[in-house]
Amino acid sequence: MNDTQILTAALAIIIPVSMLIFSNSRIDDAKETLRAEMKALHAELLGELRELKSLLKAHELEHHR
Repeated sequence: MNDTQILTAALAIIIPVSMLIFSNSRIDDAKETLRAEMKALHAELLGELRELKSLLKAHELEHHR
């Protein structure tokens, strides 16, 4: 095997492996961002539900008087 063939074989292995590693890190970044967004949305929805619950209780008290 000559030097050109060794270099070609090495590049054929190194390039896909490096692209796979880079792709996995980008996927991990996207997952972390998505988790943070979902956590924020969950907190916002809980707040909205608590507000709705208090409004419903106030409405019930007005109608039972």
